[in-house]
Amino acid sequence: MIEAILVVLTKALAGREADLDDWYTNIHIRDALRFRGSIAAQRFSRSAHQPMDLPGSFDWQYLALYDVFDAERFSREHWENALTSRMMVTNAIDDSVLEDYHYYPLAFRDNDPEAPHQGGVVLEQLNAAPGQDTAMRTWYADSYLPQAMRRPGVQSAGFLMFRSHGQMIPTTPDHAYVGIYKLNDANAWQAWQGADALTQAPCIDRSSLRITHWDRLSQRLTRDDVQNPTSASLAAEEQARARMGDRVLTGGVEKLGSA
Repeated sequence: MIEAILVVLTKALAGREADLDDWYTNIHIRDALRFRGSIAAQRFSRSAHQPMDLPGSFDWQYLALYDVFDAERFSREHWENALTSRMMVTNAIDDSVLEDYHYYPLAFRDNDPEAPHQGGVVLEQLNAAPGQDTAMRTWYADSYLPQAMRRPGVQSAGFLMFRSHGQMIPTTPDHAYVGIYKLNDANAWQAWQGADALTQAPCIDRSSLRITHWDRLSQRLTRDDVQNPTSASLAAEEQARARMGDRVLTGGVEKLGSA
């Protein structure tokens, strides 16, 4: 059973995109899924097609979503293993900013639980208007989410909120809530253009609303996939570790929370 979803936004140092991609897909996700508390993970890349204009300061390149059944345990495993041989971190990552938070489900819907997710993701990051948290949660779960699920090409959706419990880093995100929409149609993101239902809702803080579209970058990898790997996946991991060599971070673990 999923307790939380870890939402991770990352970017590479200039010119090191291929190194970051190789490390994250072939090494890091596998290392993380070896930790207790994890279920599955998948990566996405920022799409060239966005439903709203984004500020120049939004320069994240990649999104990773981790399904977690024990957020506190998963975070503790990271604290204990970060920057060791059990979780080496490439120096291709821009670690000047961490966007790495667990969000806890408030509502979930799936139009076809038996259909595999083959497409991208629309990520809504939002806050309630001042004093409107209760009204916003009710409106989103009971009204907005069911309507959004009827948009063509939307497979499933989750509405989640930030809690301080089980977090990896001792900071608070800019957005208290996220909506995660998994798509099975390449054009489904277009339904978010304008975002009138959100921007016109009095319970939503319009100034901080951020809606982004992400393309599928890797297949969904489960803990079982890592514990029972194929020869091809083992070879890919070994080759990626050889390519990374000693180009790893040796400091920065202090940015994580303390146990």
